[in-house]
Amino acid sequence: MNRSVKVFLKVFLSVILVGIIVAGVAFLAVFSGIIDTTSGLNLDEYDMDLSSYVYCIDPETGEYTEYERLYAEENRIWADLEEIPKHVQHAAVAIEDERFYSHSGVDFRSTAKATFKYLFKNSTARGGSTITQQLVKNLTGERAKSPLRKVTEMMRAIQLEKKLSKDEILELYLNSFYLGEGCNGIKSAALFYFDKDVSELTVAEGACLVGITQYPTLYDPLINPDQNKTKQELVLSKMYELKYIDKETYEEAVDEELVFVGKANSGSASRQSYFVDEIIRDVLVDLQDELGYTESVAVKMLYSGGLKIYSTVDPEIQEIVDDVFSNPDNLASGPLGKPQASMTVIDPYTGEVKALVGGFGEKTGTLTLNRATQAFLRQPGSSIKPIAVYGPAIEYGTITPTDIYEDKQITIGTWSPKNYYSGFKGKVGVKYAVQQSINTVPVQILQELGVNKSYDFMTKKLGVTSLVDSDRNLAALALGGLTKGISNLQITAAYCAFVNDGVYNTPLTYTKVEDAEGNILIEKKSKSNVAMKSATARTMNGLLKSVCDSGTGTPARFSGKYTIAGKTGTTDDDKDRWFVGYTPYYCAAVWVGYDKNQTVSYFTSNPTIPLWRKVMEQVHNKKKLPSKSFNYIEIPDVVIEEYDFEIFEDKICVDSGLKATSKCPESSVITEDASALEDFCPIHTAEEVEDNTTTENNNSSDVNNTPSTDNNNSTSKPPINIDDSNLSDTGL
Repeated sequence: MNRSVKVFLKVFLSVILVGIIVAGVAFLAVFSGIIDTTSGLNLDEYDMDLSSYVYCIDPETGEYTEYERLYAEENRIWADLEEIPKHVQHAAVAIEDERFYSHSGVDFRSTAKATFKYLFKNSTARGGSTITQQLVKNLTGERAKSPLRKVTEMMRAIQLEKKLSKDEILELYLNSFYLGEGCNGIKSAALFYFDKDVSELTVAEGACLVGITQYPTLYDPLINPDQNKTKQELVLSKMYELKYIDKETYEEAVDEELVFVGKANSGSASRQSYFVDEIIRDVLVDLQDELGYTESVAVKMLYSGGLKIYSTVDPEIQEIVDDVFSNPDNLASGPLGKPQASMTVIDPYTGEVKALVGGFGEKTGTLTLNRATQAFLRQPGSSIKPIAVYGPAIEYGTITPTDIYEDKQITIGTWSPKNYYSGFKGKVGVKYAVQQSINTVPVQILQELGVNKSYDFMTKKLGVTSLVDSDRNLAALALGGLTKGISNLQITAAYCAFVNDGVYNTPLTYTKVEDAEGNILIEKKSKSNVAMKSATARTMNGLLKSVCDSGTGTPARFSGKYTIAGKTGTTDDDKDRWFVGYTPYYCAAVWVGYDKNQTVSYFTSNPTIPLWRKVMEQVHNKKKLPSKSFNYIEIPDVVIEEYDFEIFEDKICVDSGLKATSKCPESSVITEDASALEDFCPIHTAEEVEDNTTTENNNSSDVNNTPSTDNNNSTSKPPINIDDSNLSDTGL
């Protein structure tokens, strides 16, 4: 087949293909009900220009008051068309859709041209899509390469042109197209690349930014400055060709030297608190998940839809948290500089988050990394023990709080858990093991409980969603060496179940979203479930209260008006420090560490406790909270029995029918398995001696090892019955 015939066939085929496309669009125009051509557009929500507000309850009046106005995140900031210079608008039209002002949504000339390019040159470069079609793609998020999608996109573009003016379409497009480096929209790109408002862009700068959109990576001026310059000059040339600029302006723009800054907006948006940052994230997710809006529509609604968001923040508590965490004197620097920190404060009876901070020091931007929430997971160390070991073990009857275990060398495979102190303490009660954050005891308890029960207790009852199947092992659940880690928010919410008499509430940052007319769009209520029996929760309260009375958490105590409970946590190599504690009013967790998982071992004591105490003491004083106690069972100190005789597990005293001892005469002893018997012969033994191992120290650090392990059996004495009627309201 000669070349002329091939050319003819390609031309012929392209004409047929274009005809099919045109016919398809015409067909859909008549029979538009066959394909859903409106799904995902939600255009009415874009016709807005109202500020949105976050409200909170004024602690003095009890009425809702404005807390913050929403400042858009630096990479997605809305700009009205009036803010965008004409030359920027013209740049977009010139390079993307030169007949934008004359077509009705589909440019059939461009479509035919793109088809010819595809057939003759096998080029898939964009060229057939109008600005209206590209907007449809941005709004619906549909990217599939198929004839059906393309025809549907064309039909939607035609419908869009009937509903909106050209200026409205162009405004939406310039606010929704992607310009690299996380910038969605021309205003965010102007701030990022040039650190200036969109209204201040020069002709050269506007052409530079508009040129990025076709291939954001290829034309990114920070990554490929030469490629970007080539594309910028092409945009300028097209503007000159279409008479949007004169020759002098064209030449000046080509010669202008561009200075790229490449930084996020540091203006008014930086005033947004970490709390409002989290509200923004939560509301955006809920607008999409619960109401079905696309991301673009949700963003437009949030920043320009006049929404009223009713938050759970307590401005007094948030102000105290912000002040403590912005004061450089409150956290010492180390060899690697100042570490980071986070804190969450929750009302344990409602699940409402009252304050949170996602970093230490001055907050320099909006929607920055929030180290208190799900986006930031760290290993919890020993702070996991109450929710992964002691809580479920008491709930399922595996232990009682007065059981005795032996702090001893344990070897499981190649792993031996270590304590933060050298050596082992011998026989200790559960209370003492919790107080002093002993590591060998919870490993033994978890072996008896089973890792699956522990895993399910955390995930199904206490809302911990960050666990994965690889965490079903002793080291992860007993000592906190989780695969991914846990967030500050999650662990705080989990501890809330103890003070709330065993009931877990999902944490909330807001309760309601209304539109500009006051219609409720979203109503959020905390989901509650009984995580454990009230007796379990009160027992845990007694154990964790003892941690702050005479254990590793004693520095957290303040005042004498409130019972205080909590647990410290330190990970292997001192990379993370924690304190999760609560009063009868609030539950709060503090984390300290470096973002890059570097050691904070230079701290001689746990740095999270002073931060926790500074915040909580000020909160209780500021609010003038009356003296109060949560319900707890006072756990007695266990007397460890030491004997001056040997007890045999393989011999029975026939006189008592119990385990034989070295005091029993040989004539009364028979060889028989006695391990199932709980007591030893009292007939021939001497008086039991007093315990000399209950002395407690107040060392405030604890270290955990984290390798995977298998099950093993623990050594414990029979439980001692306690009087659980002491459900103290005074803590005395």
